Amino acid sequence: MSLHKKHSHIWAFVLLLIATSFVFVYANMWLSDIPEDVKTKYGITFSTVYSKGLGLDDKKVYKTLLDDLNVKYVRLPVYWSEVETEEGIYDWSTYDWLVDQSNKNDVNLTMVVGAKVPRWPECFVPDWVKKFNSEEQHKHTMNFIGETVKRYRNSVSVDRWQVENEPFFPFGECEEQVTMEQFNERVSIVRELDNKPIQVTVSGELGPWKDAAKQADILGLSMYRQTWNDFFGHFMYPISPEFYYLRAQLVKDYVSRVIVSELQAEPWFPEPIENRPILEWYDAFDVEKFENNLDFARKARLSEAYLWGAEWWYLLKENGDDRLWNVAKSAFAE
Repeated sequence: MSLHKKHSHIWAFVLLLIATSFVFVYANMWLSDIPEDVKTKYGITFSTVYSKGLGLDDKKVYKTLLDDLNVKYVRLPVYWSEVETEEGIYDWSTYDWLVDQSNKNDVNLTMVVGAKVPRWPECFVPDWVKKFNSEEQHKHTMNFIGETVKRYRNSVSVDRWQVENEPFFPFGECEEQVTMEQFNERVSIVRELDNKPIQVTVSGELGPWKDAAKQADILGLSMYRQTWNDFFGHFMYPISPEFYYLRAQLVKDYVSRVIVSELQAEPWFPEPIENRPILEWYDAFDVEKFENNLDFARKARLSEAYLWGAEWWYLLKENGDDRLWNVAKSAFAE
């Protein structure tokens, strides 16, 4: 890394600390005017792709999460690359089963549609689509979004739709970046086909919220305490819960509510998981970190928080360590 780049990172870090200090002071003044007992409802993001990547049976994992943890709020990404591997030929069997289980267990589903949805590598575009230019890819994306909404809009468990995931945050392996015009069209097709609320998500720590909020009924934000980068290694964001609360107040004129769409509840993996024995990863994210993150989210006074890492807790439990699983079980029991 060049000296210039290193100094740029240091100054950015210093400015972040200064900004956070101001936010903390002003947010504390605002927080003093609201009740202390704001109740946070917990849910999960469930990824079939991540479950399979961990060597798990995604259906078995989902059923155990509903039965044992009594999860009632689920954000469910629909992976285009898994459903339409050939143009016009759809395999909905996995999602039909997941939605059916959700219906039977009184689960409230947020179904995520689009090209960019949760879990690495973020963009899940079928190979046959990649040969097209940006505008043609957008048309195919619109078609898939429409097909998904039409299939599941009458399911009793589907509570809302999320269109794309952090669409304007440049993270992931995405060949095409959605434009604001394209994104607006994707939101519009969902609104035309169903009247359920639209959720749009943003990075909670980085980037603006206002443009995304203008298109949303519900704004979802990520909440990560500990991340990894090549400059700092494991890095704890110097941000307080008040930072999120204050930013939520700044967009309240645009949305009915702001929620935590991703609350970190697993390690940030700086290397492939298989590089270490599974149980060694526990030290990177232990019970104390999990409980601290749950407490952090409660102090942000946001009404919902979707935990990120349920598949990981299950994997640890299957390998003889149920400590994270039991923390989650206590949280959902609340």
